[in-house]
Amino acid sequence: MQYFKALAERQHLTQTANHLMISAPSLSATIARLEKEVGCQLFDREGRNIYLNEQGRTYLKYVNIIFDALENAKLEVHDNSREQNQHVDIAISSPIVWHQSLQLFMKSNPHITLSHTLVKRDRFEDPNYCSKFDFILTATTDLSGNDWEYEILIPDDRPVLAVYPNHPLAQRQAIRFIEAKDEPFIAVSKDFSMRKFFNDSCAMVGFTPKIVLECDYMLRSMMLAAEYGIVFTTESGARTDALKNAVFVNIIDPPLRRTQVIFSNKRHYLSQAAQTFRDFMIQYNQKEQSQYMPIAP
Repeated sequence: MQYFKALAERQHLTQTANHLMISAPSLSATIARLEKEVGCQLFDREGRNIYLNEQGRTYLKYVNIIFDALENAKLEVHDNSREQNQHVDIAISSPIVWHQSLQLFMKSNPHITLSHTLVKRDRFEDPNYCSKFDFILTATTDLSGNDWEYEILIPDDRPVLAVYPNHPLAQRQAIRFIEAKDEPFIAVSKDFSMRKFFNDSCAMVGFTPKIVLECDYMLRSMMLAAEYGIVFTTESGARTDALKNAVFVNIIDPPLRRTQVIFSNKRHYLSQAAQTFRDFMIQYNQKEQSQYMPIAP
């Protein structure tokens, strides 16, 4: 099953064999024996290419359940012993929204180690990749499927514009979004979740944004400070120091709003460390939501 799972995830015989440190003929023979045992082909072969077919996808679903159960058993055994699992793996779609809460969690829980991965939007469509993480922190619209459940962290993350102090809009407390249709925008790259939110918001109002630069979050902040354009962000992003010295302008008629949540896989066992992390994030963000003032009335 391990060989099948590895080949199903890569769908490349030679690469999978190299990963498993066996020969390609040996791997091929192992898969052929498995298919004979199951009673049907699990892969379609086209020349040198190999593709998981419908029967293979069904088989993979149950193989994943078996491996998840084994991993859950290992984690629970560790939790019940004195040598507890004190590590949490998380994935995030934004590097700026969560960094303050993560810093405080690490400071408050020095015995728990934390690793986080910045996930691009296309990776959310890969259930095998997403299942590696204890939690995924992102918008509700980014992840779908019956395997996932979530707790709300930021229920109403409204969009705002970030402009430099000398910009004419800096004198405004709020604008209608359509008023920004001719503004030069500095946008994050297309593979970020935030970019899709920006594109969808513009489309719902009825304009195509004039994007003068596509970049990552760090360069976006630098180019805003250099007065190269303006930035579409959200209130949660505005409350960080990622766009420091910017002036934030509320959008009166936001076509869309984001709900930021913490996803977990229903099939995965959550260690005590993971439960501590989840509870901390919920409590931290509940407190933040009760204290902060909106960007503009």
